[in-house]
Amino acid sequence: MIIDIFNHCYPKKFLKEYVKTKYSKIAWMKVEPSIRERADFWDPETRVKIMDKFGIGIQVLSLAMTPYQLPSEPFELTKIANDRIVEEFVYKYPERFLGVATLASLTGEALDELDRCIRDLGLKGVQIFTCMNGKPLDRAEFLPFYEKMAKYDLPIFIHPTSVGINEDVNPWPKVYGISLNWPYYSSMAMGMLVYGGILMKYPNLKVVIHHLGGMIPFYAERIHAFYDVHPEFQEQPRGLGIKQLLDKHPLEYFKMFYADTAVNGSMIAMRCGYSFFGTEHVVFATDYPYTLVGPPTYVDLENTMKSVKDLDIPQEHKQMIFEDNARRILKME
Repeated sequence: MIIDIFNHCYPKKFLKEYVKTKYSKIAWMKVEPSIRERADFWDPETRVKIMDKFGIGIQVLSLAMTPYQLPSEPFELTKIANDRIVEEFVYKYPERFLGVATLASLTGEALDELDRCIRDLGLKGVQIFTCMNGKPLDRAEFLPFYEKMAKYDLPIFIHPTSVGINEDVNPWPKVYGISLNWPYYSSMAMGMLVYGGILMKYPNLKVVIHHLGGMIPFYAERIHAFYDVHPEFQEQPRGLGIKQLLDKHPLEYFKMFYADTAVNGSMIAMRCGYSFFGTEHVVFATDYPYTLVGPPTYVDLENTMKSVKDLDIPQEHKQMIFEDNARRILKME
């Protein structure tokens, strides 16, 4: 069986409630009519047909929306999204769909929502973003969230967001942001969890990072060299050098992430990511239905599957990427 661990959906009720709000006038919603026409975003029957076509047994669903697209006080909307992923997808096809909660905050009532999603709704993890409420992921105020997830022993899914793009000076904010900034921000978020000591404090955290770890696998030797020899690592603004904060080399922490295969079928990226993270920490994902070539062909979805199949590794290792690793970290019976 193939498990697609990181893909996205829009529950119908969530979309209906969203477009009723004053926030629906933001630029992103200009594409909303095209989403209404793309049933693969919101219709479970359509998704199952596509899954059957490509041999995908289970999809792990998360909300297809990032914080710069969500309103500043989105608690009720994310609650609707979490409820409706279960009701519109998981309950209808329990053998084909698992759900992941989405939080737009990591403090206060969001922690109660996290408990509700995991304990009451049976969701299998939580999606957060590379920047939460304008703050990096290593802030002390977020520690209760990480402590909860460490106790639940379920994965945190980190999705990139285009925080920091200035549309006044950037004439192509969406193209530039998604193609270049998203891998960059994913890498920075990983760095926050590593250098900020979060993974050292909670070593059993399971963190799934989108798009095969962004820049980290490619720049692994640069990370290695700077940590080992560069004087800037001896003293940081917080008063301690990185070497005084961490109890092992940062690359060992970076390798604790679970990196997904959503790199649009690039064999170069696949080989690089697999070489860095290793068999046990690569998980299959397609980013469906956000494919470069969408219906009816889904060329890059097919190429993503092919990129794993074409890796020069034993078949049992491919099985781990396609299914076994996901089953383990999602605690699937």
